[in-house]
Amino acid sequence: MKKIVTAPLQLTGAKYKYSCRLDKPVVCDKDYIEELEMRWEESADLWALTNDVIYGDEGYVVQITKLLLENKKLIAELYLIKKFLEEAKRKTNRDFNE
Repeated sequence: MKKIVTAPLQLTGAKYKYSCRLDKPVVCDKDYIEELEMRWEESADLWALTNDVIYGDEGYVVQITKLLLENKKLIAELYLIKKFLEEAKRKTNRDFNE
C-alpha cells in the first residue's frame, strides 16, 4: 500500500524554513509570521538604503556623471589652451616650454 503524503514536502527538515532568530525560538505560526515580517522590513530597508546610495541626490550615479562632465570641460579647456599656445608660437617665433 502506498503512503499518502498530506503535508507539504520539507527539504530542510525544519518545520519553519528560513528561521534563524537568536533572541527567541520560533515555535508557532505566529512567531514565524513575525520573523518573516521582520525579515521583509530589513530587506526593504536595505533596498531603500542601497537605492539612495546609488541613485540618490549625492549617489554614485550623480557623482560619476558630475565627474564625466567635469572631465569633458577640462579636455575642451586643455584643447583650447594648446591651440592658443601653438598660435602664439607661430606668431612670436618663441618656445613656451620653458
